[in-house]
Amino acid sequence: GSHIQAYADDIIVVIRGKDKEEIERKGNAILEKLLAWGAEHKLSFNIQKTFQMPITFGGRLNLRNPPIFSINNHTIQVVNNIKYLGVTWDCCLTFTKHFKALRDKKDSLTYKLSTVANEFYSKRSGLFRKIYYGAIEPYLLFGVGAWGNRLKLKKFRDSLNSLQRRPLIKITKAYRTISTEALQVIAGIVSLDIKAKGDFGKFLLTTINNDIKFGSKIFKWEDYETRLDPHNIHPADNISITYDKHKPSGEEIEIYTDRSKINDQVGAAIVVFYYNTEIFNRTIRLSDFATVYQAEATGIQMALEFISTIGPWNKINLYTDSLSVLEALNTFKTSK
Repeated sequence: GSHIQAYADDIIVVIRGKDKEEIERKGNAILEKLLAWGAEHKLSFNIQKTFQMPITFGGRLNLRNPPIFSINNHTIQVVNNIKYLGVTWDCCLTFTKHFKALRDKKDSLTYKLSTVANEFYSKRSGLFRKIYYGAIEPYLLFGVGAWGNRLKLKKFRDSLNSLQRRPLIKITKAYRTISTEALQVIAGIVSLDIKAKGDFGKFLLTTINNDIKFGSKIFKWEDYETRLDPHNIHPADNISITYDKHKPSGEEIEIYTDRSKINDQVGAAIVVFYYNTEIFNRTIRLSDFATVYQAEATGIQMALEFISTIGPWNKINLYTDSLSVLEALNTFKTSK
């Protein structure tokens, strides 16, 4: 019922329990283990920088009578909010303070970037839009994995969309009295709450490995690529996939892969020759958001799928012009 997360020199401990007494017991037991681990590795914990934040959402805990945790007989200070990895968490999980600080920083960032962009606006009228997509929107959506569940609330969505107003006014050069919805339509930019829902859904699929539902469609996390942590693979199970460079010989089976991205439409293809005679070909259309690298990798995957259908063979040559994929397979340790 507990979880420890470490990043650089920051450690956070999440403790779950049925009541205050259970949380207090578990927490102090974990702290004893942490102190012992620290002593073993010659590390110490600064009590002045250690805080506890009871989660009062749900009413089981309150700030007036919190669990008592201690380090070396010093009671840990109780706070109603903490900032961890750029996201400000509050005890009620409303993230109000996080978005208040975000709004202030966003206004300052928009002003500074637009001041620089104004010098080039006459020559590059689309510069504000690029700044929005490249800097402002990612900044506003940072930490969506933490606060994404709040998107169910209309008040929260309205507050999130209001963060778009100043950047969109810069893009459209519209009057300040215009509504946020009209600004989104005129600028041709998706509302921030919809973008956040998409990013949160992607986070649930690829990071948390949860199925999600949008409308009537259900997305299964097993159907999507997940991040592979090389540290979770035992060194004995690691292999490298090597390659070499040579011209086709026209003998045995030779498979060629390629990819194409034209007008934001992405595809991959393979063609198979047996002694210079074409015996098989296949093309596939990928998502418009797919990258060239993904298309190249898909082509190689299609070739391997074909090879798996023909059974044992003396020699098969696979040709691709994607050096980036080949280097990735060669340098990254891949599990057997």
